[in-house]
Amino acid sequence: MTFANLKTTAAAAIIAVLGAPVLADNGSEIELTYVWTAHEGQEERLVATYGAVGEMLEANEPGLISYEIAVSETGNQIIIHEVFEDGNALAFHLSETAAQFFPQLVEFATPGPFIFSGDVPEELKAAAYQMNMGAIFTGEWDGFERE
Repeated sequence: MTFANLKTTAAAAIIAVLGAPVLADNGSEIELTYVWTAHEGQEERLVATYGAVGEMLEANEPGLISYEIAVSETGNQIIIHEVFEDGNALAFHLSETAAQFFPQLVEFATPGPFIFSGDVPEELKAAAYQMNMGAIFTGEWDGFERE
């Protein structure tokens, strides 16, 4: 898929979310972890763009419980981890912040994979699959935690 096609597909998927009714609130947090890989020579632009994204998220998305970003050791990838209070908060994120930044990001970076954990509403799964960014959906994390 070309970047032009990816931009068009992503925009259509996000617009589909914009037109969606308010989702039923199941009270379940949704985690999203994803990667962007900068095109050669665009590493600083990618990091700077995500600086602006972070500022917008903090100011405008109260349903986003946490936002963490890390730069890979090689400097060409960023890894983002976000926790949303529910499907409505994720829908708002996709229709507002993602819709604003995604089209410019694909000009200088490659998205994916995007890993969603939790009870993601079917409408949002469909939109994520339409965006062709390697969406993966899982249930809740399993394992153990040492105290």
